[in-house]
Amino acid sequence: MTTAISLWETYMIETLIAKGMARETLITTIKNEDVEALNNFDDSFDYADLIEASKKAPGNIEQAIESGYTIKYVSKFGIKRLLGLKFSLQEGTDYQMEDATFYNVRVTEDQLSTLKQMLANHWKVEHVRTDEDDHFVHIIHVTEQQ
Repeated sequence: MTTAISLWETYMIETLIAKGMARETLITTIKNEDVEALNNFDDSFDYADLIEASKKAPGNIEQAIESGYTIKYVSKFGIKRLLGLKFSLQEGTDYQMEDATFYNVRVTEDQLSTLKQMLANHWKVEHVRTDEDDHFVHIIHVTEQQ
């Protein structure tokens, strides 16, 4: 079963990975409770929150880093930020956003799998078409489905 983490925890994990921290290094640093090493690597957040989350649910954060995760709750602005942070996708260039729907999000097969896993609770990732190695999807909030 996939572990569920908060959007805040997701931001911290994905920021460190996006800035070049290896997953194994991240796991080891969290296990060692080395907040200073995390904060020195990146100063976007106070990573003490990530260490605390790991202490509250031992193994949860590690599993999320190793195997992927589902986000407990994510808003459309949270998805927008994640698309940029995790996949380097920008609104207007790589997709269009209107109300509670993201249109024509261009992703690889691995990214498609990751998106479906991350957004499983409140969002539907609808495959629209495939173009060579890329997939185009719409991301639709469950309340917007017809």
